[in-house]
Amino acid sequence: MNTCSNEAVRVTAWAAILGGIFAYLNVGFMLMVTHGDMAVTLQGATMLTLPAEARQYFRLSMFADVLGFYLPLLAIGGYLWNRFRSEAGALGDMAVLAITTYVVLGVVGAGLQLAVLNPLAELHAAGGEAAKAAAETAWTTIAIGSQRGLWWCEGPVVLFWGLVVGGHLKRAGWGASILLPLKIVGWCFGLYFVAGFFRELEAFTAALLVVVVLIFPLWMVMFGVQLRRRSVLSPLGA
Repeated sequence: MNTCSNEAVRVTAWAAILGGIFAYLNVGFMLMVTHGDMAVTLQGATMLTLPAEARQYFRLSMFADVLGFYLPLLAIGGYLWNRFRSEAGALGDMAVLAITTYVVLGVVGAGLQLAVLNPLAELHAAGGEAAKAAAETAWTTIAIGSQRGLWWCEGPVVLFWGLVVGGHLKRAGWGASILLPLKIVGWCFGLYFVAGFFRELEAFTAALLVVVVLIFPLWMVMFGVQLRRRSVLSPLGA
């Protein structure tokens, strides 16, 4: 088993802890905009006529999404790949590629929505009926492409990553408080991917999304805290 420097362990631990906090901020800002109805974010006519303050909350939500659910996974995934690379072999290499793909898909989806909301809202406010219709169509297309295209494709890669690293964490002595949430999150991502094919399962996919946004940040915080504790007990890595 490979070891990591104390600095790498500290960076990974804090990335996980801060990532969990930003992920919950993402949820909080999103609730301020949608009041629990995520379908609102797909409706161009609604999103582009939101007050400036509400649009800013949505943009802050996407910003927190990038810093919460996505970029910290580069640190976590890289750390786990380094720790288990010698024993995981090719599966470990596949797993780190999978989590990197997840990050890319997520950042692109969130970044697109963050970037285009205000310009499209300004076009909508200043233009005639044709411009309004075009802006609404553009937002709906981008939002659906991001949320039900890019983010939907995250499902199988997160499931694969979770299964691979979960097995190695278990063999390394990590307890159920880390392994069980990781397993739940992985399978929820996988089921979300499958259920996304069927419109009649929208309520089920929404429930899976709720589970993910509640448990995944908690897992990151718990992982970071336990990693810091393990690094104190074993200075050469957890």
